[in-house]
Amino acid sequence: MSGWNERIADAITAMGTEEFARTLDRATETLFPYKICMVFAYEGNATPQSLYHNLPPDSARIVIWDYCTGPYLLDPFYAETERRRSGMAGLRQMAPDKFFQSEYYAKHYSRTGIRDEIGIFAAIGPERVAVISFARERGQPVFSARERARLAEVGPVIEALMRGHWGVTAVREARDDAAETALPPLQVLLDRIAGGVLTPRETEVIAMVLRGYSTTAIGANLEISDETVKVHRKNAYRKLSISSQAQLFSLFLKALDESSVAGQLQQRRSG
Repeated sequence: MSGWNERIADAITAMGTEEFARTLDRATETLFPYKICMVFAYEGNATPQSLYHNLPPDSARIVIWDYCTGPYLLDPFYAETERRRSGMAGLRQMAPDKFFQSEYYAKHYSRTGIRDEIGIFAAIGPERVAVISFARERGQPVFSARERARLAEVGPVIEALMRGHWGVTAVREARDDAAETALPPLQVLLDRIAGGVLTPRETEVIAMVLRGYSTTAIGANLEISDETVKVHRKNAYRKLSISSQAQLFSLFLKALDESSVAGQLQQRRSG
């Protein structure tokens, strides 16, 4: 980890300034190579807040702003914030078993060009979690077990710095803004799509389908048989008048458009 001590000292010095995130990014570059660094703050079902990224504008439009209009609801990192407020996690270790074959991956995630991603989670408020993630693009290798272990080793230091810089006071105004653009949780959004005709179990099943879980994985998570999963999915599709995951994803995107989140975010960025 040549250079880590010097660079992390720079990040400590920069805490509380606009240069903090950039210096933390540069410190982590001494651990392993990566292309993209992003920091998002999540709080319940509120629209994520982008705290930092190193992307040019054209890439940021897809990776940051398009993501915040609603696709984040299907993102493994967002889902992980419901369970984790600390520590290191990698995309390929926590993603559903069919994530890379899902419509979300095909229609949104693949557009980012990201092949693999690892990140550190830090609680920066009572219900608020920040995630700093590092990504490699297609054509680059996935993160190795050794590289993931290296990040986990320095994770407590990164967490402490994130809490100190992006603490409750520093993000209070941003949290209030985010609350104005809150989307309904995924299962509530799906129930809205269906006009309230789906059972709670049917909604659970199609939410997991959207996130990229296979029939077997859904059954294991919900402790029901594969055949029962298929029955719930078939019934949900019938009630929604669809026959495929692609059509389900289209309904999901339509519901996001109707939530007018994209327009609100554009207004915030230009205001």
